[in-house]
Amino acid sequence: MERIYIDQYTGKITRSDVYLVTLTLKDGTVIENLEPRRLFPVSNSNMYITLLDHDEKEVAFVRDLEELDKDSARALSECFKEYYRIPQITKLLASDEKFGSLTWRVETDRGTVSFRIRNRHSDIKCFDGKRVLVRDTNDNRYEIDDYHKMDSHSRRILFSYL
Repeated sequence: MERIYIDQYTGKITRSDVYLVTLTLKDGTVIENLEPRRLFPVSNSNMYITLLDHDEKEVAFVRDLEELDKDSARALSECFKEYYRIPQITKLLASDEKFGSLTWRVETDRGTVSFRIRNRHSDIKCFDGKRVLVRDTNDNRYEIDDYHKMDSHSRRILFSYL
């Protein structure tokens, strides 16, 4: 099957499950149980979205959410909110560094958690001068949406590792 490019003129996307969508093409063809995935979830989250079938083969491709009708874009965005849910760090409570490994205790929008960070240079990344992504030793990701909004104690801990 040839790749199908989807925009507001070629197809409509509806949400059918928590992580799945249904694609209805302009000619009336319906393709169900497609799993949307961002190709660049961190750096370009609204562009380059692939729709995969149950064998993880690409069926269709969305170049940009803005090229879709509002309902289709909303359906994909809702799927992504669930699939790419990343705990938001609201406060850094404590930090400890031993033998090159960093342990943080933080408050998130899901409660207090402690985790280890293997390499502060590659596992703590700052984007757009305010957004910070953190990866722990288990490959879990955490996000600080805007570190400028954090309390001074949290910023002090964070700045020592950026």
